[in-house]
Order: sequence, then structure tokens, then C-alpha cells
Amino acid sequence: MAIALDPRLYRDADWYQRERVSVWSDQWLMFCSETEVASDGSYVAADIADFPVLVARRPGGDLVGFLNVCPHRAGPILWPGSGVTGNLVCRYHGWAFNWRGDLVSARDFGESTELCPEQRILTPVDVATWCGMVFVRIRRGETDLFSDLGGLTEIVGRFPVDRFRFVRRMVRTLECNWKTYVDNYLEGYHVQLIHPSLTRALDMRTYRVSVPEPGYCHHTCDTTEGSPSGGAWLFRYPNLALNIYADGMNVERIIPVGRDRTHVVYDYYSESATQADIEAMVSMSNVVLDEDQAMCEQVQRGLDSGTYRGGPLSPKHEIAVAWFQDRLRAEVH
Repeated sequence: MAIALDPRLYRDADWYQRERVSVWSDQWLMFCSETEVASDGSYVAADIADFPVLVARRPGGDLVGFLNVCPHRAGPILWPGSGVTGNLVCRYHGWAFNWRGDLVSARDFGESTELCPEQRILTPVDVATWCGMVFVRIRRGETDLFSDLGGLTEIVGRFPVDRFRFVRRMVRTLECNWKTYVDNYLEGYHVQLIHPSLTRALDMRTYRVSVPEPGYCHHTCDTTEGSPSGGAWLFRYPNLALNIYADGMNVERIIPVGRDRTHVVYDYYSESATQADIEAMVSMSNVVLDEDQAMCEQVQRGLDSGTYRGGPLSPKHEIAVAWFQDRLRAEVH
């Protein structure tokens, strides 16, 4: 029988640093909406698991990505957030870089020109796009994004995602470890107890979670008669949830903010983008997220209490939880 992760791994600072290296730096991770970097010079700068990352569209149309850290004294190249820039210049001491990340000018540095190669370049990250989303990989690798997504693309392709447009973002801060929230997303065992609106919309007797491939899991459930909630609910390791419907989708990113706090970033995409449709999507997701947040924060208190040892995982309902936790055990060194 599968046993849940050691509770210490939800609160241990050393384990979190190991996760950053072994999990967060090696995976393709959704970073922003393609809409946010659609024009020349537009950029987004944000942290992923304490890695400062920037993505920008350079003149000519290509997306580029770098760690948002100057090789001189670790200053930011762009202030966190989004906007438009004409160049890449460190905000601390004014070192200037071209769109390839090469040093162009070390402002008023002095006579020395003895800079090592790594002192002359911004650290690049891999960048790719899919379904209106921008993905990054912090430690550059050989596998392209589309290959890495595997069969997930076929499931998503059943919906008219090419017609969906980014319309809204909501960010929640949860007082829990990121894995606590992921564990919760990966099973429907709790739905009947804490999500009454979902229970009314779904035929819970048919709720199943499967792991078709090592990279993602798939929630399926029949809807009750007349319910508009039918769609696809997918989770891509380690932190991306796609909730897709006939006329739009909600994209969740679960982003650690240290070992004991988590940002849940909700991006809403809609085909019609009418204000009424947008508000309905936001309202529905807020109800469910309120319920999940309250429970996950309470679970974290239990994990932190020192009284929990790691219980058995249901072979019927918690298959994806076991898959996720097994991957962490295998990958974190």
C-alpha cells in the first residue's frame, strides 16, 4: 500500500532547497500568458520557486528568456512585473546587455577589461509557447516543450483552445507548502465533503483520476443533467493545472514562495470574453478555491504539528497523489 510523504518534507527548509534544484530548475514551467509579451519590447519578470526569471519579446518578434540577475552584483535587469523596455540594462549599476544577453557596456567600470566569459553574459533560460501560454525551463535541456508535453496535447486539442483569449488573472497566497495544495488538486476524494457546488454539478459516482503518462494526470467525471461543468481537468507535473471547458479555460500555477507559503495564480481564458462570462468563471473558481484554501491551510497545521506520521493512500481515489509523491522521492536528491 502506498504511504504519503514524510510530513517533514512539507516544512523542512533543506528539502525545499533540494526541490528547487532537482524539480523546479529542470522542468518546463508555465511562466505567463503569450498576450503579455505580444509586442516588441514587452516583458514579464517574476520569480519561480525563488528563481528570478524574465521573458521579453525582442525587436523582430522572438521571445528571449534570462535569469533576472546581473552577473556584476546580482542586480535586477528588469523590475519585477510587466511592461515594455527598449533595452536590457541592470537597474543597479547600469551594465547594458544586448538581446542575446551579451554584455555591451559596463558603465564607468574603470580600466580593467579582465572579465571572465561568465561575467559578460546573462544566464539564458529556455522559452517556448503552447496554447497561448509561455513556458520556461531554468536549466537548459535537450527536450523541446511539445515533446515533453506528450499526450497532454491530444486531450487539450479536443477543445477550441486556439480561440480562447487571456482575459483575467487572480493571485491567491496560501499559508501552506506548495505540495499540500498539489496533493489536494490531485484527488477527488474530498470533493463531496468540502465542495457542495461541484457535488451538485458532477455525478461523483463516476469521478476518476488516471495517470496516462508519467508527465500528467487526468480527472474525468460525468456531469449531472443540465450542468455546464463538463470539460477536462488536467495536471502537469510539477505545478500546472488546466481546467478546460467548451468556451474557455482556467489555468492554475502553483508556485512556492519559500517552504511555507504558496501562490496560486489563476489565469482565465475565454472565447467570448463577455464581462458576464468572465465574472461567472471567476466567481465559480473563487468559491472552490475558498474551500480548498481553508482546508489546505488546516492540513498544513496538521503536518506542522508533529503528530502526523504519513498515512495510507487510497488505491481507488489517490492514485495521482501517489504518482506525484513517488516522482518527488525519485527526483529530489
